[in-house]
Amino acid sequence: MKTNNAVEDIRRELFELADEKYRDFHAGLIPNVPAEKIIGVRTPVLKKYAAKIKDTDNAREFIRVLPHDYYDENNLHGFLISYIKNPGELMDALRAFLPFVDNWATCDLLRPRAIAKAPEMFLPFIYELLGSDKTYEVRFGMEML
Repeated sequence: MKTNNAVEDIRRELFELADEKYRDFHAGLIPNVPAEKIIGVRTPVLKKYAAKIKDTDNAREFIRVLPHDYYDENNLHGFLISYIKNPGELMDALRAFLPFVDNWATCDLLRPRAIAKAPEMFLPFIYELLGSDKTYEVRFGMEML
């Protein structure tokens, strides 16, 4: 993965928020993600962190750099995308991120509210996702319906 200061700063903070017992527990829930790729940040803590940084330059840069190295980074990315209010910006962010979603937990936390505000824009995209050959793109499309 290409790294930069924003990614490094955020990754460092995620490791500071890590809970080793939670990491070990969570690794059993998502067996297709290697345990060494899970930092172990609890979901409520990660949501709070996303809310804290959502309007920062670091957050904006973080969601431009894909793929991420860690499961928790993907989850943070999903939470940050969910804050995007501009439908066009959200569409671009989803198109960039969804190909990298590789597990049910990351997929299911994506809840961008802006989709409901522009259904005419997102419905064709959702139908496109339903025809994807990627499991989690289909799952996200079904959830958005």
